[in-house]
Amino acid sequence: MWSNSMELLKASWAVLRKEKSLVIFPIVSGILSIVLIAALIVPVYFLTGIKDGNVRNNPLFYVFFFIFYFVTSFVVFFFNTGLIACTQEVMRGGDPDFSYGFNIAMQNVGKIAGWALVNATVGVILRIIRERLGIFGVIIAGLAGLAWNLITFFVIPVLIFQGYGVIDAVKESAKIFRRTWGENVVARFSLGLIFLLLGIVGVVPIALAFLTGSGPVIIGAIGIALAYWAVLAVVSTSLTGILSTALYDYAVTGQVPAPYDAQMIAAAFRPKQRRGMFSR
Repeated sequence: MWSNSMELLKASWAVLRKEKSLVIFPIVSGILSIVLIAALIVPVYFLTGIKDGNVRNNPLFYVFFFIFYFVTSFVVFFFNTGLIACTQEVMRGGDPDFSYGFNIAMQNVGKIAGWALVNATVGVILRIIRERLGIFGVIIAGLAGLAWNLITFFVIPVLIFQGYGVIDAVKESAKIFRRTWGENVVARFSLGLIFLLLGIVGVVPIALAFLTGSGPVIIGAIGIALAYWAVLAVVSTSLTGILSTALYDYAVTGQVPAPYDAQMIAAAFRPKQRRGMFSR
């Protein structure tokens, strides 16, 4: 399973190398998200009780948290839609540009907003559980959040390619996930682990810079590390979108998207054997 997941990631990397313009979507998404966070941070700080360290009894905190979650989710989902639409076109031999994906996202803006609304609602509920139930709330919210992220992995391609509404798209995404849960989890874990290790590399120049004791050197090292981490985030987001498109495409159409091979992609859908007490 691990080796096949790595092959899936290599094939996803090949798609990104072929169509480097796919990285534009996470870049724009990241920039807009930073701008929105900067715009909200001042009112959130002064109006929600964060300044005084008291947010639990201030309903404005949850109002702003919902707004923040909704807006950032919408931005991320909007540009992920463009990324996934362009990825599918590339896999089918096309040569899409940024405007192609952007137009697909605009055509589905209502559904994207609906999906962002649902996601933000779930996020606020999990936040309340985490804060109100102590350590048990942290555990429950953590597990529920992980499960939610996994079963909704295919929501965007289902929304834009099958024309489903938001709730039906969540259900369909969960069905596809159940068919691919092993490879899906391992591939995403592999991707996360790879980029975590690469991210740790960025700490090295900062540590070395602090050893010099020079302010300009430290600032320069931090700037380089931040730029490096930004590049990693863009590539990681791109590969995740490419992988979800490939698995979705095969699940729905039965066709193997290029440059994946039949054995590799079919292995992700291989039925998992059930082992019971009396199985041999």
